Amino acid sequence: MNLHRLLAGTALAPALLLIPAAQAQVTAFGVLDLGLSRVSAAGAGSQSLVNGDGNTSSRIGFRGTEDLGGGLKAHFWIESAINVDNGTSGATSTNNKDSVSGGLTWGRRSTLGLQGNWGELRLGRDYVPSFSNLTTAMHPFGTNGVGSSGALFYPVNTGGTTVRTSVRASNSVGYHLPANAAGVYGTLMVASGEQPGGSATASDGNHLGLRLGWRRGNWNMAAATGKTHYATGDYTQSNVGVNYKLGPAKLMALWGQNKVGVSSTRALMLGTQWNVSAQGEVRFAYTTLKASRVASDATHLALGYVHDLSKRTALYATVAQIDNKGTGTRFNVGLAPTSAGGKSSGLDVGLRHSF
Repeated sequence: MNLHRLLAGTALAPALLLIPAAQAQVTAFGVLDLGLSRVSAAGAGSQSLVNGDGNTSSRIGFRGTEDLGGGLKAHFWIESAINVDNGTSGATSTNNKDSVSGGLTWGRRSTLGLQGNWGELRLGRDYVPSFSNLTTAMHPFGTNGVGSSGALFYPVNTGGTTVRTSVRASNSVGYHLPANAAGVYGTLMVASGEQPGGSATASDGNHLGLRLGWRRGNWNMAAATGKTHYATGDYTQSNVGVNYKLGPAKLMALWGQNKVGVSSTRALMLGTQWNVSAQGEVRFAYTTLKASRVASDATHLALGYVHDLSKRTALYATVAQIDNKGTGTRFNVGLAPTSAGGKSSGLDVGLRHSF
């Protein structure tokens, strides 16, 4: 959506007319996702919700690019989460350690950068490299809804460490490889927690991450790792994803490990996104998790369907169940079980619209 069109008819329109069209290179964009959810868990009963983000994260943002000549471009990107069911925004972390919420934040992304034939340099708040394999690039459901990869692939906080960098990091400097014929892609990120010096927690929130991948023909594969320092126990996130396009189906495999202090969780997912028609896609994922010194083992089974009504609008439905092993109660799809080794089940039905 062009900014001139977005502001046309508002009080800003007269001033906007003074801006040459060639300089107005700002685009407004967003996604709204809202539906109904039904979740239940052993010992905890059930709950019905008007719920968002069952298929894609709702957001609104602005981005722009200026051609500086000689193949060099300057660009910016600011993006805020939207909870469509109640109109609130999302939280952020200014130091990769504490959480900040309330009012509008650009916590999904807030970056400024330069791009050329040599690649891209990006500064600000952005995805950590090790998060990218958890999205629909390598997981059928990405990180949304009851089928979310986050259910078993996100870290379990323990030992006093509350992880803030499993998805994004603030105060970051990131370098992205340029697109090339060899199909190699990758990202290197360094981020600072900007803590006061001279104390045991001076390095808290400092992050270093790397992702390297290869894409050619029907194959796409990538490995990533990232480490964040915390005085209460460092956090390391590592994963490897592979997908292969076989006719109408994309076969997917994802392995991931999270270490928080001396504890760890290891997950393995096998799944697919299968185009059953020009408008319909079936999604399936089965994940097993092994835990060490925290929580218990678990499995996650998810089945979904997405039906495109147009290029911008789709209906979706997903059912999923998590089975905690042993005495575990930690893992769930929206409502945690209170019975030892309990199951958690969920259903999402919703509508997604992008603009």
